[in-house]
Amino acid sequence: MGKGSKIEKIMNAEELPDFFRKMASAIENGTSDDNAYLAAIEGFEKLKINIRTEQGHTVIKIKAKPSKDVVEETPAAEGQETIEVSGMPKFSQLKKRMRASFKIIFKTLHAGEMPPAEVVEEFIADSRLMTTYTGKGYGDEYFAEYLAACDRFQSAFESGSIEQAHAACDELNHIKTNCHAKYD
Repeated sequence: MGKGSKIEKIMNAEELPDFFRKMASAIENGTSDDNAYLAAIEGFEKLKINIRTEQGHTVIKIKAKPSKDVVEETPAAEGQETIEVSGMPKFSQLKKRMRASFKIIFKTLHAGEMPPAEVVEEFIADSRLMTTYTGKGYGDEYFAEYLAACDRFQSAFESGSIEQAHAACDELNHIKTNCHAKYD
């Protein structure tokens, strides 16, 4: 398709209709803070969407070729993360964000409280995104085990059980520690 931007999202099948609503809104009205990642499709000349199911999750890949009259490079605003041309954050930036959200989750659960839902949602989404960085020596052999542990953690969190969430958090920490011992 030539030069353009790529977006890849991993979600549950029930989140797909909401994603398409956000995408339609971004095309009609432009992007907002909650869907800024869709800026890549504004003013597109050509748009390709690929949707498939992998390991019980829906994977959406969007390739957008900008119209010739759309400026291709917009500098990032001060304080915002830079995003690679592919539309995905640099692995190091993703890991930094995950480290911060996991720290909150870990400390909150170990203090006997449930972590904030938005922190858990961000961590789970970032975890799923992280596991798409395959073939680059980032610990691919741990990804299936890690995703299964993420699913258990998310289920425990949604059930409201602090004990189960705490145990699942510890399991995630164990997998992370093993992976980082080998790859960091």
